[in-house]
Amino acid sequence: MSRSMWFSLKRLSGNRSKATGPDRFKDIFAELPRETQELLNSRYGVSSHSYWRYLALALLALGLPWLMWSAWYHSNPATRVTLVSFTPINDRSIEITFDLDRRDSTIAHTCTLIARDFEKNVVGEIDIPIAPSASNPKKIRAKIPTRLAAVNAGILECRPSER
Repeated sequence: MSRSMWFSLKRLSGNRSKATGPDRFKDIFAELPRETQELLNSRYGVSSHSYWRYLALALLALGLPWLMWSAWYHSNPATRVTLVSFTPINDRSIEITFDLDRRDSTIAHTCTLIARDFEKNVVGEIDIPIAPSASNPKKIRAKIPTRLAAVNAGILECRPSER
């Protein structure tokens, strides 16, 4: 850095403007001599900082509606299942009670129920059909036959039945 440039920067640093952030450098740069501005531009280049704003606005315009739709869609599934209880009946069966909440209760569903033993192995699995009904949510009790003694039961999935 030349001596005249140094003194120019030192003189300008004492006269700081009220601008903060990146704009304060524009004010200082504008007060530099023309030769110094050209030297700094040739050494460091001149860049436009506004292109990223357009990219950010485009991503925001596309991303925000998608994010809102995705959050709504995945938080309101067509079918919700809530396990209420399970009770072992004997070494060959377990009873399960669950609530089925459907967005459209006029559609028949099929639920896959499973029973597990103490080591979490699946020892029983059954698909039960659920007819359309006016009540929503619908409380359902089912008996799952097992090959060994089961200690817990669960709902693997509930899906609309094929017609």
